[in-house]
Parts: sequence; structure tokens; C-alpha cells
Amino acid sequence: MSSGSEVRLAVLLLFLVFGCTTTQPAPEPPKKIAVSDGWLAMGTFFEADLRVRPDEAGAARIWLERARLEIARLEGIYSRHDSSSAVSALNRKLSQGEIVQKGARLEPELESILFSSIEVWQGSAGAFDITVGPLVDIWNAAAKQGKWPTQEQLREAKSHVGSEGLILLGDGNLGLVKSGIRIDLDGIAKGAVLDHLRKGLEAALPGVDALLSFGQSSIIAIGDPEGAGWILVVRSRNPSGGELATVRLRNEALSVSSSVGSVREIADAQISHIIDPQTGSAVAERVEAIVVAERATIADAWSTALLVLGANAAALERVEGVGLEAKVLDSSGRSMRSEGWESVVPIRSPVDEVHDNPR
Repeated sequence: MSSGSEVRLAVLLLFLVFGCTTTQPAPEPPKKIAVSDGWLAMGTFFEADLRVRPDEAGAARIWLERARLEIARLEGIYSRHDSSSAVSALNRKLSQGEIVQKGARLEPELESILFSSIEVWQGSAGAFDITVGPLVDIWNAAAKQGKWPTQEQLREAKSHVGSEGLILLGDGNLGLVKSGIRIDLDGIAKGAVLDHLRKGLEAALPGVDALLSFGQSSIIAIGDPEGAGWILVVRSRNPSGGELATVRLRNEALSVSSSVGSVREIADAQISHIIDPQTGSAVAERVEAIVVAERATIADAWSTALLVLGANAAALERVEGVGLEAKVLDSSGRSMRSEGWESVVPIRSPVDEVHDNPR
């Protein structure tokens, strides 16, 4: 056989061996399905919308049951409304002055949330303060009696307010340098719970897409469902206020705080329930604030701080200084947004076009 014939025979044999083999396209991953649930928790309604593979549906339902128990456990740490909670026990020690001399041992979850609270207190120049309770008491009593608080009453209350009085010593220890302090975690606890739930969910179901929320006030979005993110419409607490913003979240948290509709009357004058910890006064403007952050704990605290700081350039500079995005609106019609706000807006809404003040 000639060498040419040998080559043709070799090619023919290769074709017979491999010619019938075709490259098959990789199978598409199964389309994710929704597994969801919701229940009353922490004074509002908790909702979980999980997007998982069909074979993960059972694991998702198991996680939801565990989440119900975990939220109740954390509420038993953070809630000042529960006399048996860890923060209530801590407040009793604070009121008795024990910690000034002896210090206190904190549970890990309580230590963590106090660290975050002090972080935002520092960043907001005291606009967010978990020790504002004595001032809130003075204004609540004034509204009940229908008479303005005296300067002496406000000075006395302010002497017991200030997160600078809390000293976190590390290793779960708390020191105190100011007496009469009381801790209220209402403005940050829901975010802390969402951050905690996120860690457990991502460990139990890697690759999950999920939206976890306590109403509109505290939301965390996990993953990027179908490459479109989680699209959320934020509406005003004022029934006639309409839409405030449309945002797209991917592995981010959103918090919305509002002083709209939450007013009291003293001597025929309406006052906000939001108190400025620095001045001791009730905030005059009606403000709504939206904050987007990596952590729900931080988003919650900053949206509360912005009710005090208001819709102005100085407030937005503080937000940008800690790497957050925010939009703030007040009752005068003014609307301010951070420099990077467009990064979380999928479609520029008419609200943005008409009212936003570019910076």
C-alpha cells in the first residue's frame, strides 16, 4: 500500500471513531422557583421571598421555620418592650449605676449592634443616638400634658443622653462614663436581624436569591434574580405623596424612615415625634429618607439619622463620606440625593426629573 493510501485510511478510521460524536450544548440550569412566607414579628410584618432550584425547595422551607425561631430569639435580645430581653436587663443595670463601677458583660449580638450604633452616631455627628430616650420621655409627657417642656427639664434630660457615655471595651465588655443612660435599639434592630438572617441563609442555600423585609422600613436583597436585580418602588407615608423612588438592589439593603404623619400637638402646635439628640428639640421639618447600604443595620440607623439631619448638602456629604447612597425629601418640597444615587435607580422616574436637586 502506498503512503498516500495509508494516510487516507488513517483519516477514514479517525472519522469512523470520532465522526459520529457531536458537541451537545450544556444543559441550562433549572429555573428557580419561589418559596415564600410571612408572619408578624418585631411589631410589623416580616416577609421572605426565596428563589431556589426546585430540588432546594425543602431546604428553603426548613430555613423559613428556623428564621421564625431566630427572629424571636433576637427580639428577646434587642427589644426594650420585653422586660426579659437582654437590653432591658442592661438598662436596669444602667439605671442602678452598677456599670459605672463594675462594667457589664454583653451577649455577642448585643455587643455587635452597639458597635454599629456607635459607628453611625460618630458618622452622623450625633444625629443617630440610641440613648435619646430621656429626651423622648420629656416630649411625650409634654404632649400628654399639652404644655411645652421647660429648658430646665430639657437640660436635665440631655445630661443623660449621649453615646459617648458608652465605652465598648472589647471581648464582650461594656463600660460607662455617664450615668442615667438608657439604650433604645428600635431604630436599628430590624436591620441587625436582617443581616443575621442573611448570613444563615447564604450558608444554608449558597446561590440563593432572596428578598427579606420588615415592611418597607427595612429590606435586604440577596443575589441578582434573572440578572435584573430586585426592583422596589418606595412610596411616601403621606397618602397623597405618591412614589418617592424606584430602586434596583443586588446584594444590598434598603431602609426607609419617615416623620410624615407622626405628629403630636402641644398648645395647638404640631410637633414631630423625631427628637434631635444634640439640641433636645423636636425636628420641625417633615422628612422622608431612603438609604441604600451593604448592611441593613447601617441602612436602618442612617435613615433615622437623616430625619434629624434633613434634606441638605451637608447631610448628604456625611452619607457619602461613609460610602452610602441616599435620597432625602422634606415638607418644603426639597429633594436631595447622593452623588451615586443613579447607580441604584433602574429607570429615572418623573419624581426624580421634577424634584431632585443635582449635586
